[in-house]
Amino acid sequence: MEDGKLAENILHALDIAVLKRLGPGEYEVIGEAPAFYNKIFPPTPAGPCRAPWRQSYMLEFFYDSVEKFFETGQAGCFSSGTWQEEGVCDQEQALIAEAMAFGDSRVITIRLLKEAYAEQVSILRKAREQLLERRLLKNDLEVYKRRSRIDGLTKVLNKTTFMELLVTHINYAREQRQPLSLIMMDIDGFKDINDIYGHQAGDEALSALGQILLGNLRHNDLVGRYGGDEFMVIIPGTGLDQARRIAEKLRRSVENHKFANLPLISISLGCCVYQTGEDLSEFIQRADFALYDAKRAGKNTVCTR
Repeated sequence: MEDGKLAENILHALDIAVLKRLGPGEYEVIGEAPAFYNKIFPPTPAGPCRAPWRQSYMLEFFYDSVEKFFETGQAGCFSSGTWQEEGVCDQEQALIAEAMAFGDSRVITIRLLKEAYAEQVSILRKAREQLLERRLLKNDLEVYKRRSRIDGLTKVLNKTTFMELLVTHINYAREQRQPLSLIMMDIDGFKDINDIYGHQAGDEALSALGQILLGNLRHNDLVGRYGGDEFMVIIPGTGLDQARRIAEKLRRSVENHKFANLPLISISLGCCVYQTGEDLSEFIQRADFALYDAKRAGKNTVCTR
């Protein structure tokens, strides 16, 4: 028996399919394809399947890497490792593919792991299930984190998260000697809105205000709900003049917005810039005083401190 035919018979007995590379993206199966290969990758009228990667996502990923491996002219062996895939492998099966380059020959082998590997397959399946569980848990945790940091009604940062970020920005402004501005605002006559139109209308006004603020701030600015109808905005790297212009833009946006089932609504705003040496409470207090100045000035206006 010729050595080549003997090698083909040995590979067939070991349930190893061999695909020889004829050129970029072009392969042919050498010898008789194993039964498992024909079952998983059905043959065509022209013979055994020459492109199994078109029927398997896992093998497709491996194939892309193999083509690069072959194209760069590297020698040696490149393995996919053990893998399973729903719709391709049975529950107790696993496959392993290898790319081999020696001399002028380039081949891909695909092997079915048999009963001797049952424990390995079981371990692999369990590891995959644990990985999926951890991924789902991580996704749930990320959703929980996002929810725990956002005010449910207004969709802006809640007070706890906002205050944490404000402290971080104050520390950064101190260290880098960068300006930091703060805007505090509330809805003019919000109690009257609740009393006349009801608390649901008040909630709708707060929700709409949250979206107006989010839609009219720069991507680095941070807005949070401080409490009730009070909101605050962190304006990093910005002095008082520019902060006032941003506040004025917010005021006009609210003034021009048509709130559903409500008359025109306005907001009053107070601005201040961080001063060296003051603590968190002093910084917020000056913004609060500026907001009080805006109320005394007739509301629907911006004042600074």
